[in-house]
Amino acid sequence: MRMILLLWCFILSFAGIHQAYGATLDDVRARGFVLCGVDEQHFGFSYLDEQGQWQGFEVAFCKGLAAAIFKDPQKVKFVGLNAQNRFNALKNKTIDVLFRSATLTYKRDTSLGLDFPAVIFYDYMAILSHKSLGAKSLKDVKDAVACVAHGTTTFETMREYVYRTGAPIKIKSFNTREGLNDFFFSGQCNLYAADHSALLSILVMSTAQPQDYVFLTDILAKEPLSPAVREDDKEWFEIVKWMIHGLIEAEERNITQANVTQMKNDSTFDTRFLLGAREGVGKPVRLSDDWLMNAISAVGNYGEIFERYLGASSPLKMKRGMNALWNQGGLMYGQPIR
Repeated sequence: MRMILLLWCFILSFAGIHQAYGATLDDVRARGFVLCGVDEQHFGFSYLDEQGQWQGFEVAFCKGLAAAIFKDPQKVKFVGLNAQNRFNALKNKTIDVLFRSATLTYKRDTSLGLDFPAVIFYDYMAILSHKSLGAKSLKDVKDAVACVAHGTTTFETMREYVYRTGAPIKIKSFNTREGLNDFFFSGQCNLYAADHSALLSILVMSTAQPQDYVFLTDILAKEPLSPAVREDDKEWFEIVKWMIHGLIEAEERNITQANVTQMKNDSTFDTRFLLGAREGVGKPVRLSDDWLMNAISAVGNYGEIFERYLGASSPLKMKRGMNALWNQGGLMYGQPIR
């Protein structure tokens, strides 16, 4: 009797593992599109344009994922989320993947039941101040109000800074970016703490007088931004992870949206492998051999995506900085696809 019970436990355990592994890809295929969680309105990263179409750096990764699976970047539905509901939406399967400027931290990676496949943007916490305040750093600030978004790493970092230093700063948190922006630009907040990229976006889109504001010199935290997936499906984790590294590696190998078909016939083994010229490349993740080629063809390589939405070709004019390739002074490093 005991042996029978043990056998049933083993069978049920195996069935549970089998059901979880690959379940997301099967669900996506059955549905016919990817459910991608993004920021509701973060210019440069994810936003609705004047035609009501989703655009942005993180939106492009969602489209690349759809192209990798369906050979069609339009087979994705975007779900706008805020900082408070983003992780729950992923855990309760409202979405398949979260591309919403989420900072990868130890606590999030180990306690939320989620995995973070790869950093797609290296950011840092910055503090924007009204120039009229006359401050260059937080040490110059007296009796100020700092506005932050609730449910973010910035909120935790700012609260810890005030506690540790005794700085005369009152922290006011907001559930919506609109409320936070209104409070800051109306002068009710002296300081605005957020990711540097978010503050640049806000300066470009939310005020006609960006010269009236300055960044303080303080950098209180690193903010490595990564997509997130549920931790119960390793296959889906691998698909998202290697799609990202494929786009980075494509830039390293000078494979672009324009030349990707031509490069498939390149004599370099690693390039041919990346683009699926060798049979069986897609088998480990149950995708076609040219799955990464389809992603690159749809959205371009990492550098092209960056320049289109954040860099010189965009209103934000961000420099690559830490997000340049590792061999060009940055931190972006595509893990070898071979």
